[in-house]
Amino acid sequence: MAAAQAAAAAAVADVEAALREADKAAKKQKVCAASSAQAINKMLQAVGKARQQLLAAPAAPPQAVLQELHAELAAADVARAMTADTKDLHGAVSKLGKVIAEHLFHEGLFEIGQVFVEEAGVEEGEALKRPYASMHTVLQEVQRHNLAPALEWVREHEAALRGPGGEPCAFEFSIHRLAFLSLLKEQGQAAAMAYARQHFARFQATQMAAIQKLMGALCFSRRAAAGRPSPYADLLAEDLWGNLARDFVRQCCVLLGQAQDSPLLVTVAAGAAALPTLLKLATVISDQPVADLAGAAEQLPVEIPLGQEFIFHSVFACPVSRDQSTRDNPPMLLPCGHCICKASIYKIAKAANRSFKCPYCPAECTPRDCQELVVPDME
Repeated sequence: MAAAQAAAAAAVADVEAALREADKAAKKQKVCAASSAQAINKMLQAVGKARQQLLAAPAAPPQAVLQELHAELAAADVARAMTADTKDLHGAVSKLGKVIAEHLFHEGLFEIGQVFVEEAGVEEGEALKRPYASMHTVLQEVQRHNLAPALEWVREHEAALRGPGGEPCAFEFSIHRLAFLSLLKEQGQAAAMAYARQHFARFQATQMAAIQKLMGALCFSRRAAAGRPSPYADLLAEDLWGNLARDFVRQCCVLLGQAQDSPLLVTVAAGAAALPTLLKLATVISDQPVADLAGAAEQLPVEIPLGQEFIFHSVFACPVSRDQSTRDNPPMLLPCGHCICKASIYKIAKAANRSFKCPYCPAECTPRDCQELVVPDME
């Protein structure tokens, strides 16, 4: 449970970080472009003015005009103005570059990631790569049906993987379970039984039901080998190696403090799912571009259902207004224990010092008696 909560928290934090950095880079790019255009226009106007002066008096010496132009350009300090804005843009782009580099390393695309780090000038590229390199080294061995590196990885991180009560981690048992089933299928009952005696004793307190099922499969293995129906056929029918590989990535990312899925991948997938609705909305509100609709406010004028896989926060829907809570309209706890949104409280009470009756019980209070309800994982 703790590992799952940590993974969920990491997923939320990383996705939000990716969104923030992309938004910052886009805004900085607009500001930098506008500022640079303004600075260049000033410079062009000064040069154009000097050119007109020179053309108006071709016989006059140009030194005075050129000195005036030089002084005007020095006062405008075009280079400094452009450099200041570009520096801010590069800071935002650098952070976004780290998100992209981490995505490539997370997916195991190390050659592409290394080229991107070098060409984009991403700082600390090796530090970003190192933890994912070791993860994918073990993952490749699991995909080759070699469990030894995975067991070695578990032994190295045994203290961090143990449960709250100090019990052995379930992931280690999953490795031994797969090794047992592989031996049963390839070498028969004797080899599988010897392996079970050597490794399953440590897991009796937490995995007894699973061990009993494996022992049942041991008894029916000859029937399954002969092609006759077995009540334990589902054990060998599962995508055992694929499930273990995914579980290993999940466990490794939890220890790294990272999300199981790449934040950039989640962000792009959510954006792709939302894009059709945004395009349809843009056709209805034709005078406002899609980018402005998405960036003008934290809340869109319509709800965009993205599916359960993109829900990272708890939500609170006000029972009075039926509206979902926001940062500006948080859930409030009344003294009687009922909860409604802040806007609903002030709508009922009419004033901050005026008493009002709870919509769901006879209790009365004032808005000042209510407290904001803080839910840790709620957006």
